[in-house]
Amino acid sequence: MIGFEHVSFSYRSAGALGKPVVRDVSLSVAPGELVVLCGRSGCGKSTLLRLANGLAPRFFPGDKDGRVSLDGRDVGDLASWEIAQRVGSLFQNPRTQFFNVDTTGEVAFALESAGWEEQDIRSRVGETFEELGLTALTGRDIFRLSGGERQKVACASIWAMHPSILLLDEPTSNLDLPSIADMASFVRHAKAKGCAILVAEHRLSWLTGIADRYVYLKEGRVSRTV
Repeated sequence: MIGFEHVSFSYRSAGALGKPVVRDVSLSVAPGELVVLCGRSGCGKSTLLRLANGLAPRFFPGDKDGRVSLDGRDVGDLASWEIAQRVGSLFQNPRTQFFNVDTTGEVAFALESAGWEEQDIRSRVGETFEELGLTALTGRDIFRLSGGERQKVACASIWAMHPSILLLDEPTSNLDLPSIADMASFVRHAKAKGCAILVAEHRLSWLTGIADRYVYLKEGRVSRTV
């Protein structure tokens, strides 16, 4: 579960505090629920995702008011490795989150970082490729893949940990129509498995029939919910 309780946030740059980009936001995402954050660029969508996965204010300095929680625990009380076990984050450009040059190594990376045994890693990686229908991408050079294929590998890399929460930041912005359909299938599968999913997105049509609620942000505030 993801929870925001009267959350506000302002970025800090060169020691100076900017204007709030998130203002008194309260919302929750339950297990098996998908909520879409929408609105104009700069309205606070990505910042809410950064607050949920702990990147703000740990790596994006700033001042936060209110409470952000994951599965009932305050994000600020969770170590980075604890957040990584709960949350799978997917960004616009998958290359920004790759740590390996081959697909199998990339899907194994989070498991290796979590200290899994080699045999268990091999088993989970194989299961993940098979579960997502991506066995054809096993052992491939990441830099020889199409944009859609890279995004599929990124999905596999976060899914290997079996997260309870998914945070997706405009995951279809660089994809063609067939790849967008594949993304919709992945999200539908994750939702069916009970994940709480928060998506920041401009393209909304691919989420028809999957999303439970659309939260429209304006100048950092929740303007309306549908």
